[in-house]
Amino acid sequence: MPTASIAMFVDYGSPLARRVAGDIWSGLARAALDAGYSRTSAYWESLDEPELQAIPGDTTVQIFVLGQDRPEAVEGVGEAALTDGSGVYGLVVAVPHRPSPLTGSLLYQGVERLKGRGVRAGAIEPALLHALPSECEAYARKLLGHVRRQEVAG
Repeated sequence: MPTASIAMFVDYGSPLARRVAGDIWSGLARAALDAGYSRTSAYWESLDEPELQAIPGDTTVQIFVLGQDRPEAVEGVGEAALTDGSGVYGLVVAVPHRPSPLTGSLLYQGVERLKGRGVRAGAIEPALLHALPSECEAYARKLLGHVRRQEVAG
């Protein structure tokens, strides 16, 4: 049985990002079990000062979570990405009940930073998420579905 290895890069300075990251992780843990992964390994890192050099395991998912309340954190997205040409990259901007009209631009900037590091656009799953467990779990399931499609194609 395969192991799902997931790296979460979180802007810990943002209460929105911390909350959404926790909800995404809860959703990933449930979705991984449902998808047949025997084990799930999580690596939590700061988006500002990542220390992770490699992600061990069969399946690689990297998720970057920043909050609308700290737009400057998008600078760390490209620097934190571990790029080896495989895996799925989730990019999340955590938003409050009423998102700013500028959050779409923030999401776009993050995607561009990942692409600048050599990540294929098709491997990136961008999302604007509220701190709602059901919304975050649906996103987590989408990420793992993307991983499954890559495994079948590869």
